[in-house]
Amino acid sequence: MKSSRTFNIEKLTYIALGILIGSIVGLVISVFRIIVVFFLNHLGSWYQIIKSDPPLLIGWILFMTTLGLIVSKLSKDEPDIKGSGIQNIGGQLYDLFEINWFSVMWRKFLGSLIALGAGLALSRRGPAIQVGGAIGQGINAFIKGDLTQKKILISAGVSAGLYAAFNAPISGIVFILEEIHHKFSSILLLSAFSASIMANFVVLKIVGLKPPLQIETLLQYPIEHYLHLVIMGIMLAVAGRIYQASLLFTPKLYQKLPISSHYHGVIPFLLVIPIGLFLPDLLGGGTSVITMITSTRFSTIALLGIFLVRFLFSQLSYGSGLPGGIFIPVLSIGALIGGIYGNGVLHFTGIEDAFIRSFILYAMGGFLTAVTKSPLTSIILMIEMTGNLAQLMPLAIVVLSAYIVADLMGSESIYDELLNQKRASLSAYPDRPDSSKN
Repeated sequence: MKSSRTFNIEKLTYIALGILIGSIVGLVISVFRIIVVFFLNHLGSWYQIIKSDPPLLIGWILFMTTLGLIVSKLSKDEPDIKGSGIQNIGGQLYDLFEINWFSVMWRKFLGSLIALGAGLALSRRGPAIQVGGAIGQGINAFIKGDLTQKKILISAGVSAGLYAAFNAPISGIVFILEEIHHKFSSILLLSAFSASIMANFVVLKIVGLKPPLQIETLLQYPIEHYLHLVIMGIMLAVAGRIYQASLLFTPKLYQKLPISSHYHGVIPFLLVIPIGLFLPDLLGGGTSVITMITSTRFSTIALLGIFLVRFLFSQLSYGSGLPGGIFIPVLSIGALIGGIYGNGVLHFTGIEDAFIRSFILYAMGGFLTAVTKSPLTSIILMIEMTGNLAQLMPLAIVVLSAYIVADLMGSESIYDELLNQKRASLSAYPDRPDSSKN
């Protein structure tokens, strides 16, 4: 009886801590979202003003260079904020290295805020997850918890961060179990669930509750054309493998430049300027691109052009080492592949044009699976982000096809690949200053 009572108290303690973490993470990421959305909503009009008054361009170039230098300085002082940061969460939970939670928390918040607000092809998912994990670690440090408790509270922060970023509470929990821990624990589930629910409440009050991706009502995909979904899944797996290889190779290209690696982050800040001047709809992580191609029918040539710009810009933004995730860029690239493939299928089969949106939705889930090797998270996240539960079966067909083929090709999760890359760099430089001290 005493053992049962003790265990119940332990559960209640983790639920209470999860609620605390969810409250803080929900507030912090809500503020992050509001500021980023504000800047992205005004970037287009600012670039129009610059375009109509060319002398302003000189000042804008200097301004963007300054922003790049600021973010580069943040990354130089705290290397663990580079990229999405999800690989660093994994490294912590696997006991591979430690993270200075306070340093990461405020620098990741500020650096990602500047990079995303400037319109770079980066996502808020990675920053929200890493900031959430840092908050969980900070709470554990405050209560002087042990190593096991620290891992659980980091995980709760990660789950809350994912929800706060995309209004996806179930995905936050599944992400922790499938993509980070690769195992189930009742205590872990309780803390992650309570953190997500509380983050849900806070975000609902501050930001409001609506699907992050607004896609018009989709028709039920005809079962007699499911073979096309399998073929698209195979294509997405191959494309995902190429994307992974490119993402891992781009930093090596940056290293060949005749400038210090501490200034590589300035380059994307300058490259975004011509995009803002001539292709303002392609600014940002890619949400606007997804909305654009789901609401308007584009030709295959136009989709290929957008795909090329988005692919290169995504690689150059992330490969520079700037703080920011790849989630929305991955979804936007998957959406473009779906649009290209869907155009071909609709042309040769005579399926209704309205189904182009279906191909786009399914391809986003399939491409995300190919890149991250997390099929359950991909399926649930796409359903939660779009509110299209009726599309579960065809979405699952594409995701499963992409996963099987990616597995046969030997693909690993991009976050595991990035973690392995970081471990290799730490081994190569054993005297690297350790930012991990609590």
